[in-house]
Amino acid sequence: MDKLIHLTMYCILILLWGINLIRFKFSLIKILFLTIIFGLLIETLQYLLPFGRYFDLGDIIANSVGAIIGIIILLFYKKKLL
Repeated sequence: MDKLIHLTMYCILILLWGINLIRFKFSLIKILFLTIIFGLLIETLQYLLPFGRYFDLGDIIANSVGAIIGIIILLFYKKKLL
């Protein structure tokens, strides 16, 4: 269930960023790259900082899959705009 939440939240994140950044001619690859880097940064901080959180490779994979699904949705959205 945790991974499904990660996937859904990153899909929503990339949709919100993407819809706004497409207007500024930001490429979808850059949006995907920034989102995946953001997820890696969050997981790395969980590993480094003593907040009772832990690094989980499964979270990174779920975040990335959610971001890719978001990009696919944005591709359909972008086609409708053109």
